[in-house]
Amino acid sequence: MFSQNQKSFWIGVAFVLAILLTRSSHFGTSVALPDATLAVLFLGGLFRFNLRWLVATIALAFAIDFYAVGIAGVSDYCMSLGYWGLIPTYAMVWAIGRFTSKREHPYALTNLAPAALTSAALAFVMSNAFWYAFSDKVSTLSAYQFSQAVAQYFTPYVGYTMFYLAATYLTPVAINSIAAKKQSAA
Repeated sequence: MFSQNQKSFWIGVAFVLAILLTRSSHFGTSVALPDATLAVLFLGGLFRFNLRWLVATIALAFAIDFYAVGIAGVSDYCMSLGYWGLIPTYAMVWAIGRFTSKREHPYALTNLAPAALTSAALAFVMSNAFWYAFSDKVSTLSAYQFSQAVAQYFTPYVGYTMFYLAATYLTPVAINSIAAKKQSAA
């Protein structure tokens, strides 16, 4: 039906749309979906998208952030030198996806779920560590106080990423199941 290059193209388009549609809110609102960037980066590594793709995806995420702060009037509270820590954080998520893709049976839940959970949890720790270390907004807090303040965001940060990954995993399963039922009914 589609060549491998066509499939990769359409997957890439879907990833771009996912970031465009969700990047405006980390945890979602009544009108905005939660951010899917971590899930997209993990999947990009898992599907073995190359380093240029990673750079373009990070650039897209940053462009959306700069648009939101500079033009759309979103608060610049998170903008500091610590923001740039998202580059190694996002690269790490992609790298864990890439590492997982090279394992035997990479799409088995016993490989996929721990890798995805680990990458999302490490991303939370890394991004917050960079922000704490390089942001002037939290300089009055001790590391313990800062950890206590951001701990409430761990579950939604990791949970929404896992939700998007689960949806991505289950969609082809559901489609194949429906197709098999139609085939057996015919």
